[in-house]
Amino acid sequence: MRLKEKFRAALTASAGEGGRLPFLMNDMVIEEQLCQMRCSYCLTEEYNLLMNVPDARLRLTTDRRQDWHEILDMYHEHVDAPILRLSGGEFFWLKGSTEFVQEASRRYETVQVITNGVFLNERRIEALAAMGNVQLNISLDGHTLELNRHRLPPKQAKLHDVIMRSLHAAAEAGLRIDIQSVLTDANYTGQLEFARYLRDEVAGSTTLYFFPVRGDTAERMGPPPGDHLMPLVEHYDEFADVLPPRAYVEHMAEQLKTNVRTLGCFVTATMAQLFGQGDVSACPHAWVKPMGNLAQDRKLLLDQYGSHQHYDLFMHDRPRFSFCKTCATPSDVINLFFLDRITEEEIGGTHLYSGERSRARLRELKETFRPVVSGAGAPVVPGTPASGQGAAQSVSS
Repeated sequence: MRLKEKFRAALTASAGEGGRLPFLMNDMVIEEQLCQMRCSYCLTEEYNLLMNVPDARLRLTTDRRQDWHEILDMYHEHVDAPILRLSGGEFFWLKGSTEFVQEASRRYETVQVITNGVFLNERRIEALAAMGNVQLNISLDGHTLELNRHRLPPKQAKLHDVIMRSLHAAAEAGLRIDIQSVLTDANYTGQLEFARYLRDEVAGSTTLYFFPVRGDTAERMGPPPGDHLMPLVEHYDEFADVLPPRAYVEHMAEQLKTNVRTLGCFVTATMAQLFGQGDVSACPHAWVKPMGNLAQDRKLLLDQYGSHQHYDLFMHDRPRFSFCKTCATPSDVINLFFLDRITEEEIGGTHLYSGERSRARLRELKETFRPVVSGAGAPVVPGTPASGQGAAQSVSS
């Protein structure tokens, strides 16, 4: 039996009230093609605003909250999830985005918004902080302009100071902040100093997640294989206040030695990618062709989870996509927890998974998938438990 059938059987057997799938997270992307920045490694670059996006101005200036809420209602007819992760494009560029976060926060334990930080003005930061259960995930490759060379081309260099001010203002307002640093040939040697800066300037509210650039761009601008993150491993205790669990840092350091993934991945067993217009893709980190649209098939996720052919690619006991073999994302925290390399206390100490319902769902999913995970049969990394191989290729950076 293929792993996808085992995952489907395990999760549907544990479905809760009304037969809803017990997911960990609703990962929702809205207007993914609309972003004002020009990151050279962006995997949605072909949808760039300055290229060929139909009705871009209208999309930016029209309040679409009602449409988004209708999609959420359709999603939750057959899925229960305590966490909502929102992203774009640049979500805070859209009209009504702050109000939508406030409205959506009433139905989730935790809401995290991925943003480039440019539109985090004082009024928006105050509103987000007042919600109580809203977090930020700021895409930032370092504390200097040079470290962000692939994120900020020369024409947008002035945005670096804007983003840094936003980071400090959000931290001062008491918001919990994860930072996603995409490792490229511009910044892979600067992460220790970045961690030092965060520890000295915004410790207590900020966690730094680093991971190598994905996709075809990795061949052009990815870091060369090497022990680039070993200084952070060796000095982990010194910077623990601004770092994810130790096993995550060790995993990323290990992968950068060869740029080949050896860690198993079970992300597609715990969530899917929901788009603002209702499309659903199997993996939130690899946007393959959508499995369908909720507006046309309200039972789409219930019927297709672990059943659609795309799950052959993501739930197989060997990686099927070439990019899965080199992928790494912050979601590897979940994989490390499933593989007993991160404890419940450690994952509960992270921002995104700290809620009581979220921790309970993680325990439930780990127990549900334990027979599948332990029997995945992938290669064993020296010094770590056996683990199944899988897929995670992020386009949200």
